[in-house]
Amino acid sequence: MDSFPNTRPSSPGQNLRIKSCIEQLTGEIQSLLSDNSLHNDYIKKLESDLNVYHRAFSDVNAELAQYKTQMLEADKQKEDLEARLKGHRVVTLIDGDGAIFSKDLIVQGQTGGLLAAQRLSDSIIQHLSEQYGSHQYQLWVYVFLNKKGLMETLGRLGSPSLKNNFEDFVTGFNQAAERFSMLDVGNAKEAADAKIKCHLEDDIRLPQTFKVIFAGCHDNGYVTNLRSQITAGYKNKLILLKSYAEMASGIAEMDLPILAIPDLFVTQKLGVTEIAPRLPSYSSATKVPPPAGEPKETNKQIPVNPQNALLPTSYSAVAAVSYKRFSTPELDSSEGSTSSESDYDDDLPHDAVVAAMASSNSSLNSSRYINPNIPLSKHKPPPCTLFYLATCKHGSSCKYSHDYYLEAEHYEVMRVNAKKQPCPAANRGEVCTWGEECCYGHYCSAFSKCHFLKQGRCKFIGVNMHKDPKSLNISG
Repeated sequence: MDSFPNTRPSSPGQNLRIKSCIEQLTGEIQSLLSDNSLHNDYIKKLESDLNVYHRAFSDVNAELAQYKTQMLEADKQKEDLEARLKGHRVVTLIDGDGAIFSKDLIVQGQTGGLLAAQRLSDSIIQHLSEQYGSHQYQLWVYVFLNKKGLMETLGRLGSPSLKNNFEDFVTGFNQAAERFSMLDVGNAKEAADAKIKCHLEDDIRLPQTFKVIFAGCHDNGYVTNLRSQITAGYKNKLILLKSYAEMASGIAEMDLPILAIPDLFVTQKLGVTEIAPRLPSYSSATKVPPPAGEPKETNKQIPVNPQNALLPTSYSAVAAVSYKRFSTPELDSSEGSTSSESDYDDDLPHDAVVAAMASSNSSLNSSRYINPNIPLSKHKPPPCTLFYLATCKHGSSCKYSHDYYLEAEHYEVMRVNAKKQPCPAANRGEVCTWGEECCYGHYCSAFSKCHFLKQGRCKFIGVNMHKDPKSLNISG
């Protein structure tokens, strides 16, 4: 017997199927091997790209670090530039018609001008350094004045050397530094004021202006302009430079920092007594007699104070003269002045007028003094309330006077009188844009006890204008 199991030989069909399966498997293996090779190549390409990206990323990081360093340096440079622009420019505005340099400096001529500029510069820089830190302050100084008028006045002080040396003093001051300018604005009315107000408006708003030092503290005419800048948010830029020992009341009330420089300016107003002996007071019924031994035409100032008090508020007032002004048509109080006009016959005697006008500087004859013998409202024409306390829109065409030299007591009288007139806006029941700064009254001073209210004739007709503002928690 055969020991091997009985096996049946494979049929040709089975062999074909096996061969077909083997070939199919072989093809799939070859396909897999081919795909694997492709994948390996793709992986190598990705790895190569990744290396490139790594290098690019490293380069970008390096550039970014470099840019950050450059940005920090640029920010530092920007801060330095801003500090240089913002913290260094200091503008000093001096009304030379009132802030008059010391006679001891003027008499030295050109040397005195150099000394005045040096003393002004050193004192300002020292003050700024003490108050705001040490910086490279860039100082600009503008002095506006009526040079001819001031020279004539100095000549009347009894020392010809003051007048003779003033021209050299101006030259010395202007040569002291490139940015120091003493400028003659001529004899036009308020020419210096206009220049200073314009510079104040323009310079204080520049971002590179650190401080504006204002030397016009003798004149209440600047109050409105200064308050406008304070309201606009520039109070921290303002410093007052004091000249006279006493400042104008309206400016002194502003609570601004004050700088005083010893021996730089004259500390008292130039008075009539410094120019000529006082004459007796006058009235409409009496003439001013000439001094004994002198001809009637002698040149003397005409005093208007019966107690022989000093008249002028500045050097320009010394040369001014009172004269008759022609009557003007009546003007409603709401258009210019709260004072009512009345007939005024107390003009200066003719001979006194002629003598005074002959001795006066012709460029300053438009200035007028208050006659203390009559109330402000009785002057013909009375001073314009809006001009002296706010802003008069009529200008030179105003029917009330803009020409008076007023002292502090005159301003106080005008304020009191103005409050007796109702504010047009408040009277219409509207909100007054001036608020507490309004020169007119926002309520009747008699409140509910007003006699004219009971008769229906009170000028205050707005809502709540007869109620005590304290009870309303408002201010008038």
